[in-house]
Amino acid sequence: MVINFGFHWYGLIIGVAILVAFEVSKRYAVFKKIDVKLLERAFWWVVPMGIVGARLYHVIDYWDRYYRFDLLKIFYLWEGGLGIWGGIIGGMIGLMIYLYRFPIRSGMTKWLDICVIGLPLGQAIGRLGNYVNGEIIGRNGEPLFAYEAGLNLLLFLFLWNFIKNKNMDGMVAGVYFIGYGLIRTLLEYMRPDEIVWKMGGYPTAVWVSLGAILFGLYLVKVSQKQS
Repeated sequence: MVINFGFHWYGLIIGVAILVAFEVSKRYAVFKKIDVKLLERAFWWVVPMGIVGARLYHVIDYWDRYYRFDLLKIFYLWEGGLGIWGGIIGGMIGLMIYLYRFPIRSGMTKWLDICVIGLPLGQAIGRLGNYVNGEIIGRNGEPLFAYEAGLNLLLFLFLWNFIKNKNMDGMVAGVYFIGYGLIRTLLEYMRPDEIVWKMGGYPTAVWVSLGAILFGLYLVKVSQKQS
């Protein structure tokens, strides 16, 4: 029996994106005086839950158009199909489970800052996977994957250079959720209507983005009370 092992650029790029984001988080953990070993343990809760959430979001989105006709394809992650909002929600659930199972003195907001700060850089890298798969193209042929990659990179630079030094737990995460919520809302309306998952006549990603923006504003307000 011959077994063929295929090489998939999408999987490699997503793996690199996760590792780069994690390395940034480790550097910030040192700055925030959090034991890196604790972050490494959290990695095994946050990342798997993030991947499950990202895939689940995508499968629900494409269920009627694709996956209900071939259930096995749900597990073909190397073919693409990860919804970032689902990944963020899943990762947050994983973090909450970790902090609940292993009580740590540092609060949730500080951990959110640490886990989130490298995320936009990872997202920028991950969008290259969409380029490889020919995904995320605008209704008029615009390279939306490139637009989002560039905007995510700018968001990361802003967080790293202007926000991370503020001694207010929750500020980094708050600004991220506001920033990415705005980015995603802006670009979502440039996608072809036939591939946009809608609820109540509006893109689901916009509803989630609105929730993220409100959550970000809440985190910023909470962090400001510490100053």
